[in-house]
Amino acid sequence: MTKILRPVGNLERYYITRQNVNFYNNILFSIRYQWDELYKLNPIIDPITNNIINEAKEFILQILYPSLKKLILKQPSLSISLKDTRSPQPLFILLSQIDLSNLIKFVVISNDEKDLVNAFEQEHDIALDQDDETKPLWRMTIGIATNSDGNTQTRPDYDLCVMFCWHHCIGDGKSAYAIHNTFIESVNSTLQEKNNSFIEPINPFSKYIISIPDTHQICEPLEKRINVKPTIPHLLKEAFIELLLPSILKKSLLPNYWAGDTHSKDLLDYHTKVLLYSLEKDEFENLILITRQNQTTIQAVLHTAILFSSSHYLNNSNKSIRITSPFTLRPYATPPISSDDMGNYVTEFLFDYKVPVNRSNFDNIYFWELCRQYKSQLENDIPSSIQHVGMLDYLSKDNKSWEDFFKQKMIGLPMGRGYSFELSNWGKYYNENTNTCNWKIIDMFISQSAQVVGAAINVNSISYSNKLNISITYQKGAISNEKVKEFSNGIIKCLKLISNKNINLVEE
Repeated sequence: MTKILRPVGNLERYYITRQNVNFYNNILFSIRYQWDELYKLNPIIDPITNNIINEAKEFILQILYPSLKKLILKQPSLSISLKDTRSPQPLFILLSQIDLSNLIKFVVISNDEKDLVNAFEQEHDIALDQDDETKPLWRMTIGIATNSDGNTQTRPDYDLCVMFCWHHCIGDGKSAYAIHNTFIESVNSTLQEKNNSFIEPINPFSKYIISIPDTHQICEPLEKRINVKPTIPHLLKEAFIELLLPSILKKSLLPNYWAGDTHSKDLLDYHTKVLLYSLEKDEFENLILITRQNQTTIQAVLHTAILFSSSHYLNNSNKSIRITSPFTLRPYATPPISSDDMGNYVTEFLFDYKVPVNRSNFDNIYFWELCRQYKSQLENDIPSSIQHVGMLDYLSKDNKSWEDFFKQKMIGLPMGRGYSFELSNWGKYYNENTNTCNWKIIDMFISQSAQVVGAAINVNSISYSNKLNISITYQKGAISNEKVKEFSNGIIKCLKLISNKNINLVEE
């Protein structure tokens, strides 16, 4: 039996419809740990089959199953599903029980990152079934690390990689903090119980069903917690552009921005490509220091590094660059929305940039000017950005109107895409309880699936313990893999040059 919790909100429906038309799949949050007790089980991998031995799975599940049960009981959004996703009013429903054995899979991950990239791509390519009313809208992959050279005597950089994957309708990127903070607290509690011999044996081949209290409630939607209602001038402006202007004039108002090399309508297969990069601790600490000295933010630095790299490695036609940056609305609620709450509380900020004809002008001084310009414009545009998400309330409630809202982007936008890039910077992850009970965080990545009519390339970043990790995702075929690698390497090159106070960002 399921229980109806509430109708989905406008932003939640936005993400549901985007999956209905096969334009987006999911968010992924990956954390790599060292776990001494697990490492002491070595060998964990069968050297002949390269499969994880059953004893290791049992050992992990003995901690994981009870911990996930506690997590779900503390985060009700992990116990819900959807009903009537293509109706005028989709609903969130509460599951009565969840079989955790159906939500977890194990993979072997070598130390050279290739297997991790493959795991990310596979997760992004498999949509969570939003029409299955018997399963929650998340899953987990457990990666067991091994040395790429097969050496079992040397310990890999990490022992365990936990990959949470969830549907965007139940949580934004900031929800990763809520999920992981609660998860690690639950793991700590379970490990303490294990130390006190309170843990029951686990059969890795059996079901593990947990019951969900029918008193579970989820957070209210964005429009119930934040005033996103557009002002009359904002509403009239948007209505004039959308309803009264001819299509040819609408297009003329858009900047001629770069949006990939292949039109979205010409890509028949949906496959997310992933690249992973890091800025190590010493370089990132230098970058933080220099950023503060220049009175700007890491977000602005990342944004300007994207402009720098794209103008040299992707955009050779002097087109504009259009970058969207999701930013959280949690602080603008009354009271502010806690980072411990799952939900969708974001809007977007647009920045259009005209690439200078003389690209050699992209020196250190100009770089910091662009950073300050971005920071200033973001602060000034917050009211209109909040009203922008409120415009969803003026879409017709029927499903066709919502699907057409996405499909028309493929026709009316440059290369069928709304942006050149999306920068999703989740900032610094910090929790004082992360490293108790023998699970030590090494690092973390956050990623999202490709956007068919959104950005041509997604740049996702998060830092932990003063190490910056970046994932680059894009739809296969939208841009050549070689060009994306050059662009991605260009971002890292730019960040390293800035961290070393390099005056000239352009090679002679």
